[in-house]
Amino acid sequence: MNTTMDTQETTAQSVRWQRSATLLALTFAVCAEYWTTASVSLTLTDLGGTLGASSDEASWALTIYTTAFAVGVALSHRLSVFFGNRKYLATCSVLYGLASIGCALSPNLPVFLLFRAIQGFAGGAFLVRTFVFFTQRIELEHRAAVAVSFFIEIMIVGRIVSYIVSGWLADSITWRLEFVFPALFSFVAAGLFLGFTPDYWRQADNTGEAIDFKGIIFLAVGAAALQTALSRGAIDDWFGSTFIGTSFVLGVVGNTMFVLWQLSSWNKAPLLDLHYMKERTVYAGGTVSFVLGILLSGSLYVIPQYLRTVESHSALQTGVLLGVSSAGAAIAVLLFRYGQPLIKRLGSRSIIATAFLTSMTSEFMFGHFLTPDTPDYVLWIPLFLNGVFIAFSTSSLGGAAFALVIEQETSSARAIFYGLRQFGTSVGVTLAIVMIDRRSALHSGRLLEGFFGRSLPLVSQSLDFSPEALKGLELLVRKQSLVLSFADIFNVMGVLAGLSLLVIPLLPSLKPALPSGAPQTIPLAPQLSTARAQEPA
Repeated sequence: MNTTMDTQETTAQSVRWQRSATLLALTFAVCAEYWTTASVSLTLTDLGGTLGASSDEASWALTIYTTAFAVGVALSHRLSVFFGNRKYLATCSVLYGLASIGCALSPNLPVFLLFRAIQGFAGGAFLVRTFVFFTQRIELEHRAAVAVSFFIEIMIVGRIVSYIVSGWLADSITWRLEFVFPALFSFVAAGLFLGFTPDYWRQADNTGEAIDFKGIIFLAVGAAALQTALSRGAIDDWFGSTFIGTSFVLGVVGNTMFVLWQLSSWNKAPLLDLHYMKERTVYAGGTVSFVLGILLSGSLYVIPQYLRTVESHSALQTGVLLGVSSAGAAIAVLLFRYGQPLIKRLGSRSIIATAFLTSMTSEFMFGHFLTPDTPDYVLWIPLFLNGVFIAFSTSSLGGAAFALVIEQETSSARAIFYGLRQFGTSVGVTLAIVMIDRRSALHSGRLLEGFFGRSLPLVSQSLDFSPEALKGLELLVRKQSLVLSFADIFNVMGVLAGLSLLVIPLLPSLKPALPSGAPQTIPLAPQLSTARAQEPA
């Protein structure tokens, strides 16, 4: 009897150790991914100069990464089932660490982009598998506390500290050193995964199903071709270029074939179970997730680029300002944890609507306050609100969109959600680049027309048209046109956040969780029927 009890206690302790070590490994891995994303968005100007790239070409470091990240997310469920979490996550961590070293040592832009693509594909596994880990390995009553601690650590290390350290390194030594920390974090995570993580967090995941190689080919070709068309379109005159037109068609065909193959009855082991998208709540969640990705591109690309190129801030000054947004996110996560009674009473739809209203307010404030020399303190409030939006939306939207999915399908559902979000981020960065290019040309023409159109004879008599004066005028007009272009982007994002409010009522309004002793999930269709019956008319 005593021997049996000792054995059970030893087994329970072993399980707790495995769970704690796996959570620590996921913390290191996600910190590495967050650190890299933050530091690259902060130092695009610096790495572009070193690698001989224009500002548009330097932005490919973000768009290629986010596209590869979305592909990695889409494959994460099936690869984790086929290889097991231990091997899969350890391999991704090693790949991420090696790719970080490759980025630091890259001699030119093509090599740098290759390693960024490897980083994105490997990094796509970490966050989505973390949420699956929370669902499958953390008891419901402890899940909120564990998640809050996890994300506060991520925000402090992966955002606040990374912005400041990477900014200082870029200003004082070289931007290449910002990849040292992600490499170290990744290798530590790989060791922990190999030593403590079980292959399957749920034994039901050990299905032995084959990998959908045809789906992988369709997805990889479609994503790569479409991203190539979007990235190089502005440079190569869009559809005036045969290469861009061919890439766009190939991207559309590849992605369409991927969707059709995932839905086909002939596909016995699809990468993603897209049948969920037929349900109203999941479809609405996926749509809002895509829009969320576009809005997140603001903090990833638009805000850092405005501060670096228009305000002429150093990398460190920009990093400190962006830390305000991260601090807002960390505080919002704490409020999310300790305001659970109020949050449960309001329901998930109210929280998500509040998040997008906060985003709309932040975007319109940016659009209103932007000038060529806006004081930093004026941007504190919109930056803080942007962080609050990120924390509230990312923590609540995924749960609401797929809350009615049975626990056995959580992994696939999460992959769909985060894949759409990352694809939205990639599209958002691309659209921002195009808008800056087109709108700055438009605003430059209008500013010059307004300047000279007042009275050309009077202007010609009163102005010195020396080369130096003309160059100064050009720089002044260019800077003002950039300010107006960035303001246009923020206003468009504010409108997009407002339009998203129209979709939120389609999401389920989740109320307090069931008691700890009650069953937490039942099949999808009955849940949807129950949820619809409970919704107000």
